[in-house]
Amino acid sequence: MIDSLFTLYCEECEVAGRPSRLWVRAEIELSSARGPETQHYIECMNCGFHFKSCMEDHMEAVDEDEWRRCVEESPETSGLRSPVS
Repeated sequence: MIDSLFTLYCEECEVAGRPSRLWVRAEIELSSARGPETQHYIECMNCGFHFKSCMEDHMEAVDEDEWRRCVEESPETSGLRSPVS
């Protein structure tokens, strides 16, 4: 089975005809009213846009403050290098 994250794409790059190149930068476990959920923080390697996704087919934009708080300060991402383009 293919993970649902691999079916997501950057709409801006899709419209521009560039291939979708998304990088999962962090996964954060949260408790919600519906139970536990995982939010994936994703960066488009083409245009640099930041998204988050907690549902299979939906991504939403992430502001710089949230990105810095959840990705750049995340212990899982410390020591990671950017992929080579």
